[in-house]
Amino acid sequence: MKTRLCLFVLAAILIMPGASFCQQEGSVETHSRQGIVSEVDSVGSLLILFDGSQQLRFYVEPGASIQRGTDNIMLADLESNDTVTVEYYKASDGRLKAVSIVDNNIAADF
Repeated sequence: MKTRLCLFVLAAILIMPGASFCQQEGSVETHSRQGIVSEVDSVGSLLILFDGSQQLRFYVEPGASIQRGTDNIMLADLESNDTVTVEYYKASDGRLKAVSIVDNNIAADF
């Protein structure tokens, strides 16, 4: 009986940290903000956005989706004064991490 109890406790100890990690990952709350691009630093993966009342600094996650219309673009393709919508979350260190950016300025093909 003691052996089974010890195995059960050991299994619970090994499984619980993984379960806790999954809960934390699943509980990341994303937000959306629209504004005008003030600055782009593609080397530092940084986007600074003015939302009409304040400047927000977004760190662009590796693999973040960046789109203009139906085209995937690079962070470096964004320009000052572009109107964008950023989907982001607040990381545990307080930084805003962008996971998706949509450039609302669609160039017309003529």
